[in-house]
Amino acid sequence: MSLNNKSPDHHIAYGAATEGVAAASASLGVIGRYWWNLQMQLLLATGTMRLFRAYWWLFLVAGFLLLAFVMPLGVAFVVSAFCAGAMNPRAEDNFIVPLRHEDNAPMGEPAANEPNEAPQSEDLEHVQDAAAIHHLGYLNAMKREVDDKEFAAAALGAFDGTLQACRLRLSDLDMHTNGAAFILAQLTNLERIDIDRVDPDWIAEVTDEAMTSSALEAIRDEAGRFAYMAEGAMRFGPTPSS
Repeated sequence: MSLNNKSPDHHIAYGAATEGVAAASASLGVIGRYWWNLQMQLLLATGTMRLFRAYWWLFLVAGFLLLAFVMPLGVAFVVSAFCAGAMNPRAEDNFIVPLRHEDNAPMGEPAANEPNEAPQSEDLEHVQDAAAIHHLGYLNAMKREVDDKEFAAAALGAFDGTLQACRLRLSDLDMHTNGAAFILAQLTNLERIDIDRVDPDWIAEVTDEAMTSSALEAIRDEAGRFAYMAEGAMRFGPTPSS
């Protein structure tokens, strides 16, 4: 019996199964690209991204070595690379890709509600360097010990405040990826974690709390104001008192 001769219920079940497979495939793609972006953020945090930007074939070497010596990580790396490849990762973007196709604007048209001009890599490097200084200054001004989640929230606030002082805007996706990379870099640079023993699940939890927790909103805002004022003073000089 051909498919056309099947009962209506069969067609409904077949269509639902097809949609389910498509949805599962799309979800796997998003997860794969998220894992790829996390790996790119680790490369940024460890300072090795410049090598991969200069020699893209190092990804092939890394994939081969992981498959040869750490099979599960190798398989995860290869799958994430295939998922990211559909989004055309570029060296100028540090190979970070959008999670979904709809995050990409049509060619020749800016995405809705997104800045018309993306900050240049040199601008972001300055923001990261300046935000690191302002983050440390804010922590010193607090004059108390902070836990890792407070530390991460202050880092995110300092990054955001520095961006605003520099008159730069990032899309939600870029803010998430660059903010997460900055948090990881600060945790590493100020020796809160050992990058060689980093737990991705723990990093994800701390980053998510820093970005979304209402309990940490005050410290994000305070660090943002501190960084905004400090960066403004560095760029334009102190505001004359009335």
